[in-house]
Amino acid sequence: MKRSDYQPIYENTFHRHHRRRWWALCALIIVLLVAGFGWFQWQAHQKQQLANYPVRGVIVNQDSGYLDFQQLAKHHQFVYLQATSGATYTDDDFSDNYSRSQGADIKVGVMHTFSFTTTAQHQFEHVVETVGTDSGSLPLAINVSYYGDYNSGNTTMAAQGQKLKRLVDLLQQHYQQGIVVLANRQVLNQFVKPVLPQQDYWIAGGHLVGHAAQIRFIEYDANASITQDGQEHAVAVSVFNGTHQAWTKYTE
Repeated sequence: MKRSDYQPIYENTFHRHHRRRWWALCALIIVLLVAGFGWFQWQAHQKQQLANYPVRGVIVNQDSGYLDFQQLAKHHQFVYLQATSGATYTDDDFSDNYSRSQGADIKVGVMHTFSFTTTAQHQFEHVVETVGTDSGSLPLAINVSYYGDYNSGNTTMAAQGQKLKRLVDLLQQHYQQGIVVLANRQVLNQFVKPVLPQQDYWIAGGHLVGHAAQIRFIEYDANASITQDGQEHAVAVSVFNGTHQAWTKYTE
């Protein structure tokens, strides 16, 4: 009796594995196409929303590198310079950044990062010692964020809120140019607003829609970058929550 032809088992296995790899490759291509389309749609949506906010700006610090403020002013109307944090830390590039920014047609602000572990008085003294009269032409910004054990579950946060309020009062009395508090929505609602209900706010990680006039600035990307002379510079990008006319009035 004649035996029928057959293919070796290893050859069948090879074809099965080949088909699996092919389907996996197809699935990967589909995922990449969908992700690419989603990214393109998000970019288009972001660009469309940004069109409603003509006044743009950035936050820079020592990690941003050497910036040309004349170039920066071509596409941005304001820049905030990180100056201090707590009662001891000073941004290495603050003084140099401030000096070079003065020749550019751009509004300049100065930023301090609030510390839960040092007193309002010591933070105030550190800001004044570091900044001196180089406080810019915009309201001073205080950046507030939870860290470590300092969060909504900490029983000392009521006292911490009073510390923030005291710091705002001290800086406002000394510089007479207003204060804006930068924080994400959670920190604003839980920690900042209860002690500073009438303050100007700068929302971090915010969507570019639906903000009341009390939200003066919207930070929509804390990990952005700008390119100057082929070099990438890390910045956080924000917009002013208003028109050119409102900006002019705000900065008078």
